[in-house]
Amino acid sequence: MDVIRVRAPSTAHAQRLIASLGAGFSANLDGGDPSTEVELRLDSETAKKVVELFNALGLWLSEGGLDACQIGFGERTYTMLASKGREASDPTGFLLERTIQLQTALDSRVVIEQAKGILAERESISPDEAFNEMRRQARSQRMKLHDLAAGVVATVSKHEEDRSQDKLFS
Repeated sequence: MDVIRVRAPSTAHAQRLIASLGAGFSANLDGGDPSTEVELRLDSETAKKVVELFNALGLWLSEGGLDACQIGFGERTYTMLASKGREASDPTGFLLERTIQLQTALDSRVVIEQAKGILAERESISPDEAFNEMRRQARSQRMKLHDLAAGVVATVSKHEEDRSQDKLFS
């Protein structure tokens, strides 16, 4: 059974989400204000249920006047943004927009994972410690984590380029 976690800004928002899901979903409320998580369990019709979930989340966001919510898949967390300028009842457009958002998040995650590995190796720390350090650094510099991670990855590319040129002139 697949589990998806959705972080809501308040218990009231979480309860509204659970109420909007309907049959086919098993949902549990975990935590309380200010951070409330809804744990959803999906049956064997996962693909169908995920489509229903994203449709329900889109309506929940737009009807609740929310800009975004966080969604956890296993160890990964994604931010789902509310649809802008599109009718919430347009499921095809909604799903296309969500697919693009999730693909962008996945692409961004690749760079972040590479940077975690580079920093973990350089500093002799665990990948989790490397991630926490990158997140702390990005916040202190008020920059996106992806941009900081891309900078870390670029240092490796630059270093390899310099080493290649050194070999040419040796």
